[in-house]
This record gives sequence, structure tokens and C-alpha cells, in this order.
Amino acid sequence: MKLIPVLALILCCHTLMAQKESLEKGKKVYVAAGSSDDAQKVAAYTREKLSDWGYWKVADTKKEADFVLRLEIGTHGGVTWTSWGGKSVQVMATIETRDGKNIWQSKRYKSSPNGSNHFNSANASVNKLIKGLRTEFGRG
Repeated sequence: MKLIPVLALILCCHTLMAQKESLEKGKKVYVAAGSSDDAQKVAAYTREKLSDWGYWKVADTKKEADFVLRLEIGTHGGVTWTSWGGKSVQVMATIETRDGKNIWQSKRYKSSPNGSNHFNSANASVNKLIKGLRTEFGRG
């Protein structure tokens, strides 16, 4: 009876190792986001920062990519004590195989516009996401 939990643990570890291998340095990633202007701006900045990092190659199409980094972008406008009247932006990323199977998910990164991010909360959120990816997958 103790064999079943051990086999489950071995299978789980094997699956995680296979997922990490599919995301190793030098693979090609396609960045996908919604069609709104905000989503497209966040996706463009994400592609730029991924290229700067250099860990993965950024693919122009999903077809040429090894996996997809799907962005979920949320905005909140209005005057709050942290937003200064601009948009607060939160970004979360899911890494999927080309056929849509989720293999990794980031935490949700949120920023409000302020002087330290030059009142660009979208870019600040993406910078936090890239920092999280670098921590998870390697410095590049």
C-alpha cells in the first residue's frame, strides 16, 4: 500500500522535470494577450523585456514557438490613494504548450502609477513579471 504514494511522487517529479526541460534556455516563446490597446501595449513591452533578458527567443508567430506565454491583464482606473488618478495595472502570465495545455503560472503582479515608475504602471507590472520569470527560470 505504501508503494502507491511513492509511485505518485515519482510521476509528479518526472512531470515537473519534463515541463522544466520544455522551458529551458534558448527555446522560442510566443507572447499572447487580448486585443485591447492596453493588452497589446503590455504584450509589446513584455516581448521587448523578454528579448532583453535573452533566456528565451521571442517568436513572431505561435506556429514557430515552442510554447506560449499568455498574458492576463487587468486595469483599474480612478483616484485611489495609490493610483494618483491613473490606471493601476495587474499582469499574470500562464505558460502553455502550443496546443493550450497549461504548464506554469505566475503570481499576479500589480503596480499603480507613481513617480518611481514614471507613472507607467503597465511597464512596472511587466518589469515585476520579468523579475519573477528570471527568478523561476534563470538569470539568462
